[in-house]
Amino acid sequence: MLFNKGIIKSFFFLLLLVSRNLGKSQNLANLGLSSHYGFIFAHSKDVENTSGSRPIGLALEYSKLKFDSASFNLARCYPNTGFSLIYFNYDNKVLGHSATCSYFLEPTFALSKKLFFAPRGAFGLSFLTNPYHPTKNPKNNSYSLPVSVFLQVGLTFNCKLNRRFNLMLTSNYMHISNGGIKDPNKGINWPTASLGLNYQLNNAEFKKQSYHNSKITKSFNRFDIGIYSSSKIVAKGDKQRYFVPGVFVSYFRQLNNLHSVGLVSDFHLDYSLAEKQRRNAEVQRFQFASFAIGHEFLMGKFTFWQQIGYYYIQPDERFINWYHRWGLNYNLTKNIAIGGSVKAHLHVAHFADLRLTYQIFNSRSKK
Repeated sequence: MLFNKGIIKSFFFLLLLVSRNLGKSQNLANLGLSSHYGFIFAHSKDVENTSGSRPIGLALEYSKLKFDSASFNLARCYPNTGFSLIYFNYDNKVLGHSATCSYFLEPTFALSKKLFFAPRGAFGLSFLTNPYHPTKNPKNNSYSLPVSVFLQVGLTFNCKLNRRFNLMLTSNYMHISNGGIKDPNKGINWPTASLGLNYQLNNAEFKKQSYHNSKITKSFNRFDIGIYSSSKIVAKGDKQRYFVPGVFVSYFRQLNNLHSVGLVSDFHLDYSLAEKQRRNAEVQRFQFASFAIGHEFLMGKFTFWQQIGYYYIQPDERFINWYHRWGLNYNLTKNIAIGGSVKAHLHVAHFADLRLTYQIFNSRSKK
């Protein structure tokens, strides 16, 4: 047998110890187990050899749902955050398997005392078993590194079965890419449906809250100026990398304790594109300038952000007019943040970067 009785007893004993240590809390602490089933989205001719694959997965996650009055009045929802471990078999010899560790955030809304709805955003790292190799695995155009960035968006429904158990149903869209660090890098894109069960570890009892306009919410307007850097190769098999520097300015306005929205102006140079044009005897631009709208999840010292941008200067017709970007910042001080992001055109990553941001706040109190 895969699991013997001793292992099962030890697992439930560990759950009991964790439950006792959590005690009474203003959070609902949950341990969840879910299964995934989906299909590979073959988004270009280079990855047609993955079409028809039906990946299956198993996920274990730990989460905390805040339901106290202060959190609800600040965020106007019930913030649910946690970590997940996900295993996938991609049902394809070229792609192999993956193990992923990710952090997720779900702004949760209570439809009733027993039914909850939440959009989900997650990011992390995936460890993959079968990257591209010129002789061992030459047909893998999806990924070429054993470690890649993992992104997930989804919609989750939780139904409370009894005091301890919740039924969880989620629709997901998942993406793996190395951010253009090494080619080939067309990425893996796969939608899934997942069904799972959550076990509540502590004795807290959910109480639905009401928003009070009298509550004072700390809010701010924020101006950012920053720089970022990346590097790219020109063609598959190249060892020399070319500099991709960029600058940006932005304005953000906080909506509540969890969300802020804003506008971004971005400019960068892609010297790998300049080298590619030189090799092909082309005379084109290699400058990118754009405007973007942005959203941020505010998580203490961490900020998880997303942007959709439009180029008003782009090099040539090989690039579409718009892009999306996903990033994570860490606030070293009140005014200085470091972080990184992945920029992509549709399903293909352009590059991943490291960045430094200087933040100017105009704090205020809002009733």
